[in-house]
Amino acid sequence: MKTTIEVSDRKEADLIKTALDDPTTRAFVQVVGALLPLTARERARVMNFVSDKVDEDREAANNGN
Repeated sequence: MKTTIEVSDRKEADLIKTALDDPTTRAFVQVVGALLPLTARERARVMNFVSDKVDEDREAANNGN
């Protein structure tokens, strides 16, 4: 799918294209896009849940060794 993004100039367009060519940056932009419609409190709840899940998975992996 293609979309149009308004930019201030060619340099900004090139920088955005370069950034979105990176899979990690592209994923980050998608996460931010998913979180922005939420309230600040909802965003905090989601991020705390993700942080807790990562910590729990790390602990489980370390206990399994």
